[in-house]
Amino acid sequence: IFGLALGYKSCIIPCFVIAIAIYISNSLAGMLGIACAALGMLATLSTGLAIDAYGPISDNAGGIAEMAGMGEDIRERTDALDAAGNTTAAIGKGFAIGSAALVSLALFGAYVTRAKIDLIESSILDPKVFAGLLVGAMLPYWFSAMTMKSVGKAALAMVEEVRRQFNTINGLMEGTARPDYSRCVKISTDSSLREMIAPGALVMLSPIIAGMLFGTRTLAGMLAGGLVSGVQMAVSMSNTGGAWDNAKKYIEAGASEHARELGGKGSDCHKAAVIGDTVGDPLKDTSGPSLNILVKLMAVESLVFAPFFYNVAGGEGLIFQFFSGN
Repeated sequence: IFGLALGYKSCIIPCFVIAIAIYISNSLAGMLGIACAALGMLATLSTGLAIDAYGPISDNAGGIAEMAGMGEDIRERTDALDAAGNTTAAIGKGFAIGSAALVSLALFGAYVTRAKIDLIESSILDPKVFAGLLVGAMLPYWFSAMTMKSVGKAALAMVEEVRRQFNTINGLMEGTARPDYSRCVKISTDSSLREMIAPGALVMLSPIIAGMLFGTRTLAGMLAGGLVSGVQMAVSMSNTGGAWDNAKKYIEAGASEHARELGGKGSDCHKAAVIGDTVGDPLKDTSGPSLNILVKLMAVESLVFAPFFYNVAGGEGLIFQFFSGN
């Protein structure tokens, strides 16, 4: 519960910072200012890559140390490094979603211009815009549900394969036989490609369907809703997952009196923390970072097809053209 609350609360400061940056840059140079602000955030690419790579490197080091049978003191050090890596990764993901928000807003402005949308007539009180806004705010939830379900299906397939190998390979439980690692690698790689077809189709087809059937103004509302909802979900997911992962490591390390009171490995508190970590991994490593792609790709695709959408019934859409007052 505290991890979930921490993730929600972590949205407050980043959203205020992004809002202030958008207002100041737009006041100084309009949409060009927002694009330059996005470029400035993207200029920290080298730093972002460094802090993002730190976490997986320390995590893999811990796995290698455990498989190689090194001492507990080595594992304790790698766990401490991994916990720090979760924090740096969350910071890097925050920079990524912040830059994605600014880039998507600049692309959104370009879309409005290319689609020849009249800003005076396109108020949030316009039912077409508001309908698109609601649907767009729902898309990150739909997308995240699909990606998290995909991770769960792949994990269950991996568990079944491990069980099969324990039951069929003699000497595996005793450590005298080698497991078939290639089967597990094949499950993870096949699932990572196959299970992403449906989420990818959702991102690619949503702007096309909205623009063709419901018009340019509905699509504009959908892009705005997806941007606002996606930014906050990405930040909260990354920080919630990192908090749950670090909570498990905190109990396992037992470095403080409070951690030792919780019981250490095998205790009820540790079992609950493992469950939290199991849920948190797809949040911080799959659904959260992938929302950047959803936000930016929808904006790019809408911008590319904007003239086409405008020429479909004058921008009213194949369905809404029958309800327009023209």
